[in-house]
Amino acid sequence: MFDFGVGYSELFIIAVVAIIVIGPKDLPRVLRAFGKTVAKMRGMAREFQSHLDGALKEAGLDDVKRELQGLQTIGSIEPARSIAPPKPPDNEFAKYFGEAPAGGIEKAADRG
Repeated sequence: MFDFGVGYSELFIIAVVAIIVIGPKDLPRVLRAFGKTVAKMRGMAREFQSHLDGALKEAGLDDVKRELQGLQTIGSIEPARSIAPPKPPDNEFAKYFGEAPAGGIEKAADRG
């Protein structure tokens, strides 16, 4: 029902707490004020979005916006084909100390 992660049991608990804290007499007035506030916030967000869309259209970025919205779907992203395979890691030991002894550390200790 709600997208913000509140289920029916949480709503029930919130309603019971609101009735206890606010009281049944003032609850309709508080809920009406809350509804008006939410409606104002939605209107402001809608107005902001329309101004933003108008600015993007004026700047010529509306096609970029559509392209980015198209990339949001997983299926529309294609892997790059020109990426080279990764290089094997450098052998840091051989670079600084020469080749490692054939028998490992134990044989090197026996020699020295």
